[in-house]
Amino acid sequence: MTLLEGGKSMETDRINSRNDLDVLTRILHLGLVVFGLLALITGNFADDYKKVGGLGFITHEWVGIGVTFFVSLRLGYGFWGPVPARFSSWLPCNKERLKLVMEDIAGLLKFRLPDRQPHQGLAGLVEISGLLLFFLLAMSGVFLFFAIEPGYRAQGMTHFVKEIHELGEILLPLFFVVHGGAVALHAMTGAHLWRKMVFLRNR
Repeated sequence: MTLLEGGKSMETDRINSRNDLDVLTRILHLGLVVFGLLALITGNFADDYKKVGGLGFITHEWVGIGVTFFVSLRLGYGFWGPVPARFSSWLPCNKERLKLVMEDIAGLLKFRLPDRQPHQGLAGLVEISGLLLFFLLAMSGVFLFFAIEPGYRAQGMTHFVKEIHELGEILLPLFFVVHGGAVALHAMTGAHLWRKMVFLRNR
């Protein structure tokens, strides 16, 4: 389906039907998006950890706990959930699955959107990249939750982990732009996949 065609078509209906995910996968995805955005916003005010009782830092801490909660559930679901949701079913780590990724990239260069089962091809690569990013931010955030003492500057290993954690200020917006851009392109062609995630419905 070319990006220039737009409108509702048989191709669009097929993309919609292919992207049927179980409800728990959608809830976990929505939770990561919501708490990821909140973490990005509150992170702008977290530098007040240098003073005791800094509201920005405290708020960011607890939002980060929410991120960690959803990341943990998503990782567990990826190992022990239904077969279609397991990493072993879609992680692009072998020749065949990587070939699908390259085909999707080649298709985008020709202004054609990928038409695959959930998690397959380029979508799988984007999803695992985002999950790894969330995992990195969650784990470094948990470390800082226990290591940072409000009212004092971070030093040594704590400062190093803090610098890694703050990479999220660049990487998280980049991920949201890529992922959100893909959703927007599908919506422009009539495939409103975002509705399935937000409203947890099939159409």
